[in-house]
Parts: sequence; C-alpha cells; structure tokens
Amino acid sequence: MTHRDDPALMAAADLLRIEAKAVLAQLDSLDADFLATVSHIASGAGNTLVAGVGKSGLIARLLSSKLASVGAQAFYYSALDALHGELGALREGDLVILLSNSGQTQELIDLAKVASRRGVKVAAMVSRVPSGLTRIADWTLRCHVEREATETKLPTASTTAMLALGDALVVAVAKRRGFTIADYGDNHPGGTLGIVLAGKVRDLMVTAPEQAALVTGEQPIFETLLAMTRFPNGAALVVDGEGRLTGIVTEGDIRRGLAAHGKAFLERDTGACMTSPVRRTCGPDATALEALEIMETPHQINVLPVVDGDGLPLGLLRLHDIAGLEVEKSLG
Repeated sequence: MTHRDDPALMAAADLLRIEAKAVLAQLDSLDADFLATVSHIASGAGNTLVAGVGKSGLIARLLSSKLASVGAQAFYYSALDALHGELGALREGDLVILLSNSGQTQELIDLAKVASRRGVKVAAMVSRVPSGLTRIADWTLRCHVEREATETKLPTASTTAMLALGDALVVAVAKRRGFTIADYGDNHPGGTLGIVLAGKVRDLMVTAPEQAALVTGEQPIFETLLAMTRFPNGAALVVDGEGRLTGIVTEGDIRRGLAAHGKAFLERDTGACMTSPVRRTCGPDATALEALEIMETPHQINVLPVVDGDGLPLGLLRLHDIAGLEVEKSLG
C-alpha cells in the first residue's frame, strides 16, 4: 500500500474536497440580506456585537476581531453573559450578528428576542432556514452546507463555511468603507505586521549617491561594476545628463553579459546592459507594504529604485531591508 492509499490520508483529502465545495457554495449567500448587513456595519450607525456558542462562539470572536481591524465598531458579545446581566450593552441602532449552525441555539434565540424589542437589528448567520433565529432576525446570512465532512458529524464543513462567509462580510465592509492599507496600518501599529504596514520607504532605503551607485549609460560596464562594488546593493542606478533615472543595472545583468560575451563585455557602454525604461519605482512616502507589492508583481525583484516627483533618483529599496526590519522587530 502506498502512502496515497493510506485511509487517514484519503479521509483528509475527502475532507478538503468537501470543505472547498462548502466555501464555493457561499457565493449563493451574497444576497440582499448580506448587503443590508454590510451597509449597516459600514455606516457606523451603532456598535456591531457578534455572538455565538461553542464552535460558533470561537468564530464569532474571530469575526468581531476582523471587523474591528477594518475600522468597524465591532465587539465579541457573550450571549450567556448578556442574559445574566449584560444586556445593558445593547442600544437602539446597534446590530447583533448571531452565529449558529442549527439556528436553534436557545441562548441566541433569547438574545435575539431581547435585542429586537430594544430596537437592535439582528442578523442570523445559520445553516438551517427557516429556524428559530431566522424567524426573529431582520437579515439572514445563510451558510449553504450540504453535509459535514465526517461520519461523526464533527463540525467541519459548517465551520469552514461560516469562517468563509464571515471573511466575505469583512471584505465587503472594508470595500464599502473605502478602507485602505494605510488605514489598516493605523489600526495595527504593533508587531512585525505593523512595522511592515507603517514603515515608510524613506526610512528603509539606501540613499543616492551616498549609499547607492549612480552611473551614466556612457560609462564602461567595468566602471559600473566598480561602483557597484563600492556600494554592494546588487544594482546601480543609471541617470541621464540631467540626473533623471533612465535605467537600472543589476549584478545579474552583468553576470549574464559576461557569460554570453566574455571579458570584452566589460568594455561596452553601461547602456548596453541596463534595463530601460525602469517600469517599477516608488516614492519615498510609500509604505513598506506598498513597495513590497510593487517588488513582487508581476515577478519578484530584489531592488526597487526610489524617485521623487521629477524622476530624480533618491536611492534604492532592497528586499532584505524589509526582511531585516521584521527580524529586528521580532528580536527586539
């Protein structure tokens, strides 16, 4: 028996297929009720309180956290605590999102009834329609799930579907609010991610001509190579007579030229091996994350020229500068 025939691996593969199908089924949930829920959250008219019990409660915590990350006034709300003295948190104009696979969780039904009486909007994220929750809710976010992925009915496909639909809700709210990378950085200043999001290119780049080689297209390639040796950044910036960026030469460009033409290649003009025009640049006020996206699309490059509004080169941003910042933060 090969490892592919192992019953455990076959069961795992079956689960992934079922869960993948469950995620795609959530496309049918993007309806008028979904959009109404998005609009209410994005409007900021009141707080969004997310509640669930058991596994759904864990997903509720995650959903509330992600909504808060995109600027929504969202909080996790314990249904049990609410029914035992914390109903005062509910205010007219608020929204409660209640997560329940069956739609029959009694604590959530009781909470929905109280919320509705107090002028609080209710959204039910459930798999079963109709159900006790959907009969009370203003809006139903239906998780379309044919079956769980195991014979024991362990929550698998249903929880995956609920996670996916919750993420869809978060992304839709962010889009409706015009939420940007900069906004996310403001909401996430701590940790490695915060450093990458909030860090500015001007604080990370090596400056030219103090720390980065500037050459002209007329210089022999061997002079460019010497300049790159003095400033080992992996590249040199090529400028015209007015100092504007016209090209870039990398160590790889020179190695490939030597392999193809021999040492005589070093006598050629730098313009013979530079990449021109330079299609990928950024400004000094770009965030590190914005620069990283430029460096990785459509294929990864290791150095990115930084220019001002007139096309004058200010320096180079190196991929390992961003990685080094992440390491420094994690060690600090």
